[in-house]
Amino acid sequence: MDAVEVAKALASPTRVKVLGWLKDPDAHFVSRRPGDLSAAGVCASLIAQKAGVSAPTMSRHLDVLRRAGLIETERIAGWSFHRRNPGGLDRAHRLLDNI
Repeated sequence: MDAVEVAKALASPTRVKVLGWLKDPDAHFVSRRPGDLSAAGVCASLIAQKAGVSAPTMSRHLDVLRRAGLIETERIAGWSFHRRNPGGLDRAHRLLDNI
C-alpha cells in the first residue's frame, strides 16, 4: 500500500460512499436473499444496486479499494463478499497523515 494508491481509491465519491456503507452494512443494505449480508461482508451485487451502477462498474470500484488495502474480498460459492479492512484503513490513515 502506498499513498498514491490510497489517494486514487479515495478520489471517487462512489468509492468513499462504499467505504461508509461497509462501516455499518446492516444500516445501509437490505438483504434480497439469504447470505447477501454475512460475516464475510456484503455481496457485490447489493453494493452495485445501492450505488446505482452496473455490476462490472462496481467490480472495478471494489478492485481499486482492494488494491489500496481498504477492503477485503472473500469468495464464497461463486459470490464475492466485501468488508472494510480495519488494518488497511489504519495504515492508509497513517500514510495520509505523513504527507
